[in-house]
Amino acid sequence: MKIHLLTPVLVLCAALGLGSDVLAHGGTYKGPGDTVPPGGGSASTPTPPATPSTPSTPSTPSTPSTPAAPSTPNVPSTPSAPAQTGAPATTGSQGLVQNLDTWQFWWGFNKDRFLNLRAKIHGGESVTDQGGALTGLGGMASAPKTFAPTEQQIRTIVRPALLEAVENEDDQDILTGAMVALAKIGRDDDGKARELFREHLDAQVQEVRETAALCYGILKDESAIEDPLLPLMNDTPEGRKLVGGGEVDIRTRTFAAYGLALIGGYTKDEAVKMKVAEELHKTLLADDSSAQDLRVACVIGLGLLELDEPADIEKVVTWLSEYLTANQDDDIVLAHVPNSMAKLLEKLPPGDSAIYDQVLDQVIGLLDRRSDAKVFTKQSAVLALGLLAREGGSRSQDIYDVLVEQAKKGKDLQLKNFTSISLAYLGSADPVFESEANRTPVTKFLLDNMRKSNNAYEQWCAVALGVMAFQLKDKGQPLPGGSTVPEAVHAKFNKVRSAGEKAAYALSLGLMGYEAAKADIKEAMDKNRATEFRGYAAIALGLLQAREYRDFLAQLIRDQRRDPDLLKQAAIGLGLMRDREVLDLLLEFLNPPDGRPTLAVLASTATAIGFIGDKRSVQPLVDALQNQKLTPLGRAFAAVALGMVGDKEYLPWNSPIGEDLNYRAAVATLTESNVSNGILDIL
Repeated sequence: MKIHLLTPVLVLCAALGLGSDVLAHGGTYKGPGDTVPPGGGSASTPTPPATPSTPSTPSTPSTPSTPAAPSTPNVPSTPSAPAQTGAPATTGSQGLVQNLDTWQFWWGFNKDRFLNLRAKIHGGESVTDQGGALTGLGGMASAPKTFAPTEQQIRTIVRPALLEAVENEDDQDILTGAMVALAKIGRDDDGKARELFREHLDAQVQEVRETAALCYGILKDESAIEDPLLPLMNDTPEGRKLVGGGEVDIRTRTFAAYGLALIGGYTKDEAVKMKVAEELHKTLLADDSSAQDLRVACVIGLGLLELDEPADIEKVVTWLSEYLTANQDDDIVLAHVPNSMAKLLEKLPPGDSAIYDQVLDQVIGLLDRRSDAKVFTKQSAVLALGLLAREGGSRSQDIYDVLVEQAKKGKDLQLKNFTSISLAYLGSADPVFESEANRTPVTKFLLDNMRKSNNAYEQWCAVALGVMAFQLKDKGQPLPGGSTVPEAVHAKFNKVRSAGEKAAYALSLGLMGYEAAKADIKEAMDKNRATEFRGYAAIALGLLQAREYRDFLAQLIRDQRRDPDLLKQAAIGLGLMRDREVLDLLLEFLNPPDGRPTLAVLASTATAIGFIGDKRSVQPLVDALQNQKLTPLGRAFAAVALGMVGDKEYLPWNSPIGEDLNYRAAVATLTESNVSNGILDIL
């Protein structure tokens, strides 16, 4: 199921009983700051969904010639009509401008590893001892050390409810939501989920077919490689039988390719990984369809495989390098090659193989002014340089020099903005590499540009400093520059006035763990009522473990019945603090005493509950799924939340795909389009 975060426009549609293409797929919400750009590629038109769609105008994201620094909402929602990059679209009733060049888009695709909310909730002590309104659920008498649902709950309550929904429901939102949830929780020892997925491969509705194929990958079922995923991806006679005769449509083939890649990225068997690699490569070379979707999936999929053997890494990277050198494909496809090569090389120390230097030189060459690489590929080259940074690497200075040159002279705004993130990666991989000017060139460059620039790049630099500090802290290393860096970000936070700017500095301070900023962030939330700021500020307080403001965030949740976006983020902020009472507040919204909740509140509440993943939410969510008085979409949200609560993984299944992705080179099966949604839009 593709569950969209409901923008004000969609909330209005729901209230009026109007249909929308995004509601046909449910909708998307991947967490605070989630933003999904319009798809850039084209795919064959799928079978029309049951819910009528609202016409929109898709477009290939393009680089604006005269970009501005927009004020971007805190939770930039998927626009109801994708807009040209050069003419930013307003979103909902807030009248706020969205622009693909802003840092909020990057954060939306990369935030999972920084928040990792379920790991925090499941792995740590609560700061409150009360069991809450549903203390007796599952025989729990006192708050345990972990709040993850028990194995018994998943096997005897969650899984049976989801199986029943897949077997008996006709509504495509409930059906696909329950299928994905089943795949997430796994535990398919009896094979019932796999059989149900197979039964829906020939569904009349396109969304159901493609979801069924993808679910094998989310389930991480190695037995599904030979049957059904390879026949589906390759459109073989066996694959055509699985879909009921006739060719396998391009979307189902693409979703099958992603399913294969997910299995290949999960397995520990190197032979299985290479089997998947060979099949993806073969399909990449063989596909000659006008739509780029399948080839994009193959390129991205190869980058997910996490190969262990140096010889295998070199082999697959060489395939991709040769494909890029041939330059025979569309820019949207080629744009994903540098990132996939860099991800594959992550396990290969620079000195172990000439392939590292070869790829680094190739990526740097893409940015040469004489290169014939197109704009998306150049943007990806900048991102790949950060991924290629290595601790103690002999090429750190080369990477730094190229990134700084692109930041200063690059003509494409998105490319320039991406340099900040890659510099953060370089700074966290090799924080004090030698430089003639000083020993911390990355920190100095980002800090200078944050202080001096008069455009949106200063916000990117602030976020980049937070990212660098977070990653260094994760490695047990200090941020070069010491306290002067967070102090400078703090000073800028207090100086700027616009909501969008303050959001960037608040998030940076949260990622840095700079506790001295807590009081000022809270005070700014009192003064600035804009959701675009307050949501990120709530997340920052959560990252800072500002438990003294738990009551403040709790009241914010109570007050947000008309602002579900902020409700969600305040709840996640409390979740980051390991405050267990947040679930009690959310359960009140899920089952209000005055009747059934509105669709917007139910969507926000269910997804927030899913992100937090507390075991006490299991029975209320099952009740909501089985409550025939709720709307089908409301019940579908409950199914999705159950899958999130019982997920076998801490991070969302599609996080590896979205992480460090050049989202500007989007196709319909990757992320949202006017026809239907992509794999990054699925909760």
